[in-house]
Amino acid sequence: MGLTCPALIDFEASCLPEYGQSFPIEVAIARIDGRSRAWLIRPSPRWEYWDWSSEAEALHGISRELLALKGLPVEQVFAEMVAFTEDCDLYADADLDEYWFEVLCQAVGRNPPFPIRFLGEFIGKRGYTRPQVVAALEAAKGKLPKEHLAREDAKRLALMVRLLLDQPPQGLSRTA
Repeated sequence: MGLTCPALIDFEASCLPEYGQSFPIEVAIARIDGRSRAWLIRPSPRWEYWDWSSEAEALHGISRELLALKGLPVEQVFAEMVAFTEDCDLYADADLDEYWFEVLCQAVGRNPPFPIRFLGEFIGKRGYTRPQVVAALEAAKGKLPKEHLAREDAKRLALMVRLLLDQPPQGLSRTA
């Protein structure tokens, strides 16, 4: 039985916070064993008057119309995310992912069932050096070059972590 955890999570959103009050529109979770799930999120009625940015739409390619047609209800996305996560620790490369997870949880009236940790903590505690991380990320980008698609971003981060775990750390863990 291979290593399945940790898992990486990534969200796409209606806009970046500097452009207004944003809400999650897509989320993906990728385990380091290669399994992944992604969900388009139908906007909650609670987000009806929240902001949408054409700049964000141009990056991720997800329109309001696509969400209306193919997005899943927030309750379903939440339940399936929790089930897929199982007992894995979740990591993200940006604190915005934790924010959008909290927004999703608020829309279903639930507290976050698990924390989303910062990926840098995972890497730092294991003593990987910056050159090791950069090399692993570049190798992962070579295999999964598309950006601003939650599934691809989560899978790329999971592959980077897998590549790191397949080699011994060369540095010492630092605490800041």
